[in-house]
Amino acid sequence: MTKIIKHFILITRHRLKVMKYCFKMKLYWQGIVHDLSKYSLTEFISSVKYYNGKRSPIDNEKDDKGYSLAWQHHKGRNPHHWEYWIDNLGTYENKPCRIPRKYVLEMICDWIAAGQTYEKRDWTPEKMLNYFEKYRKERIFHPETLDFIDDILYDMFEYGVDFTIKHLECFEY
Repeated sequence: MTKIIKHFILITRHRLKVMKYCFKMKLYWQGIVHDLSKYSLTEFISSVKYYNGKRSPIDNEKDDKGYSLAWQHHKGRNPHHWEYWIDNLGTYENKPCRIPRKYVLEMICDWIAAGQTYEKRDWTPEKMLNYFEKYRKERIFHPETLDFIDDILYDMFEYGVDFTIKHLECFEY
């Protein structure tokens, strides 16, 4: 029972942080509906089973089984994940679609909130940027989407999250 409560608190805390940043970006609907699928039976049961409070249960499930049913469910229902925008049907090639601006911004809110949720006071925009750079080659982005993400992450590193959010209208996409 404790894992159920702890996982529920963790995903709710994360959602509230995403909501806070989405609202700052005037993405009210994205903030309200962000990650609601995590409360579905498919995702919640699997995530409780693999919950340890230190890292994503999805990563723990992948380590155990080689895949995550929760992740397959989640990424297919949440357009703020870059994997949602990969088109490979009938092509045997992963072609990235240009992600709409509102979902790129929600994705960045998600990254900020995830870092703050798991790293707490140790989180910084620099850590987020370094993490993104470390896994850049494993992620498949449309070139325009990647340029937009780079602009925002580097500005957050240089000027801070709040300043960058206040000046989002300056970023072309």
